[in-house]
Amino acid sequence: MESEIYAYFALTGLDFEPEEITAKVGIIPTKTWRTGDFITSRGTIRKKHNGWRLDSKLEKSAELEDHVKSVLEQLQAGWLPLVEVCSQYYAEFACVIYYRSGSVPAIHFDKRIMQQVAELKAEIDVDLYVLE
Repeated sequence: MESEIYAYFALTGLDFEPEEITAKVGIIPTKTWRTGDFITSRGTIRKKHNGWRLDSKLEKSAELEDHVKSVLEQLQAGWLPLVEVCSQYYAEFACVIYYRSGSVPAIHFDKRIMQQVAELKAEIDVDLYVLE
C-alpha cells in the first residue's frame, strides 16, 4: 500500500462550544468534540479541551501541500470571523503522513500558505510515520 497523507485545521480551547465556532464562521466542521469526550470509541483517554476540526477533502494519495491548500480554501468562506476566533484559541494545521513505500512525500509549504497560517496565528504540526 502506498503512503497515506492528510491534513486538517483544528481549534481547541476550554471556554467555547463547538457550535458557537460554527455559527461565527459559517463553516460546517468535519468533527467537533467536548472536554471529557473519549479520544477513540474504544479508548479510555478523554479529550482535555473542546474542539472544532475541518479536514481536507482530497484523497489520501494527494500531496501534503495540496491537502493544506484544500483546507485553506474551505476556510475562506468564513475567513474574517475565523481570524478573530483564532486570536482567542489554539489554532493548528495538523499534517499526517504514513509512509509505506515508493517516493518519499514532499513536505513543503509555499509563501501564500505560510502567510495565511500566520494570519490565523496558527501552528503547523507535521507527523511522519515510517511503516514497514
